[in-house]
Amino acid sequence: MKRNLLTAALVSCLILSGSVQAQSLESSFEFLKLPVAAHSSSLGGRVVSVYDASPALFVANPALLSANGTRLLGLNAMTWFSGTTVAGAQFSDLFDERSHYAFNARYVSYGKMKETTADGTVTGTFTAKDIAVGATWAYMLTDNLSGGVTGNLITSRYGSMTSVAIGVDLGLLYNAPDKGISIGLAATNLGGQIKAFENTFQKLPFDVCAGITWQPEHAPLRFTLSMDNLTRWDAKDFYFADDARKGFGEILKRHISLGVDLNLTDRFYIAYGCNLRNREELAEKGSKGFTGMTIGTGLRIGRIMFDISYGKYQVSESSLICNFGFNI
Repeated sequence: MKRNLLTAALVSCLILSGSVQAQSLESSFEFLKLPVAAHSSSLGGRVVSVYDASPALFVANPALLSANGTRLLGLNAMTWFSGTTVAGAQFSDLFDERSHYAFNARYVSYGKMKETTADGTVTGTFTAKDIAVGATWAYMLTDNLSGGVTGNLITSRYGSMTSVAIGVDLGLLYNAPDKGISIGLAATNLGGQIKAFENTFQKLPFDVCAGITWQPEHAPLRFTLSMDNLTRWDAKDFYFADDARKGFGEILKRHISLGVDLNLTDRFYIAYGCNLRNREELAEKGSKGFTGMTIGTGLRIGRIMFDISYGKYQVSESSLICNFGFNI
């Protein structure tokens, strides 16, 4: 009965979310788009299909929590713009032989900023920060199919103003290890604000993502294709240079990330990825270089897990993401 109810709820919500019209680019709580898992980031971005034991992969797709077979504690940190602090924590454990549960927290601080009046007079300083805390439950619907759901409490505090929202993430994962294939689907940030800055309510950054990961038999390589923004297919939803083509091919390109893992051993990998949207939208004209590309590695030593990724988002901005995990 529990399995049937969860299956119906997940499938119904995913179908409904897929039919939602593309939302405006104006949304609140944009920090929810920042990557949490270094392994996911090193494969190009929002990866929802990599079935690996990890403290943080389930943040992108709650169904990936079913890959965690033991109790895990995780910490993550990210270098971002100067003066900002991006960090988080995760805890996951088995509920029973088919169920997992987890908690996670995300924190972004933008540091101190000058507070001014409308005419530019400095009256002091204020701080700005975003926080999200969530609880996740994942269940093995069949031996190959798992589903998951995350509930998030999200808050932003900028000086004396506060905004609060409730968000829900839904995910499905089909994993067939005998075929070397896993397929993921996730709808993230469903919900809305319950308190807004100056009563100006905005949407959460809703997204539908899908992906497939394939490992050829007896090969140390594993390939991942990911697609996000699957409810957005209008050229105005993306950035194009004034003289750029805006056909279907160019729009499709802005949904795709590609990644590959080189698994040197079962405890050590090197990963490389390319986010085609970042590469098209953030590169300088005539000089793309490493823009939109990411590289990372991961190591497992006994109970300890360590992952790190480096990404170049534009010529002047890059980022490091680190994950530390421990089997308790």
